[in-house]
Amino acid sequence: MSTSPNLDLALRLWPQVRDGGAVDDPAFLDALLASQGQPGAVGYEAGIRSTFACFKPDEVATFILPSGEQTRDDQDARLLAHILVTRVLLGAGLHIDRRVQRALADVHAIIWTPRGVLQASPLALATSLWLIALDPLQLSDQPLAIDWTPEAFQDAERWDLEYRLFSHYDIHQRALDWVAYASAAPGRIPGCSAWTVVEPLLRFDDQRAQIALGQFATLAARGEDEAPVPAAAMLDRARVEALLRAHLAAARS
Repeated sequence: MSTSPNLDLALRLWPQVRDGGAVDDPAFLDALLASQGQPGAVGYEAGIRSTFACFKPDEVATFILPSGEQTRDDQDARLLAHILVTRVLLGAGLHIDRRVQRALADVHAIIWTPRGVLQASPLALATSLWLIALDPLQLSDQPLAIDWTPEAFQDAERWDLEYRLFSHYDIHQRALDWVAYASAAPGRIPGCSAWTVVEPLLRFDDQRAQIALGQFATLAARGEDEAPVPAAAMLDRARVEALLRAHLAAARS
């Protein structure tokens, strides 16, 4: 449990969405949608109004994921909370809702479009892979509906102000570039379990993703980057390990 009812709701709904692609009561989704553009959402103070608020502006946001990882800092927690809410809405079938499309586009802008080195935490990068895996347009050259007008996107040192056109496919490829880097050697995803990267990657129909899955399986077998976590979190990781084992076995057959 976190200090955020919205975040707790998103985490509670996720297994149902992940495994069935729907929720029992759509009213829960309305409750999540109502938090869009509210104070406390990531980027709100810099003019972004598409993100979902799970924490109050004056509290220090922090939480632990079911897989056992702790958020890095306040901004990381707010960004991850937005990703987790968007993941539920997208996975439940609301990809045609303009509110969800804006939430998806702007978080992709925050995470994947900055110049140079990606600034989001490995945990945020890994979790955001779900937003690509669940996007029906992930391989489309259709431009993302990113609103570049907020102050947040006017920093010329962080963003190329002359290049503002990104497609769903562009983000898909940038994410796989990071996955290739992250899976190539131990120690490249500090604060993030390999299994957190693996689970959404299992839904990528891409040769680079398949190569990375094999590399993550090797890294995970060594256990070098896996710090001790509570049993509930380890069981969640074991669930993903079983999925990966079955996936690799099917690929070999």
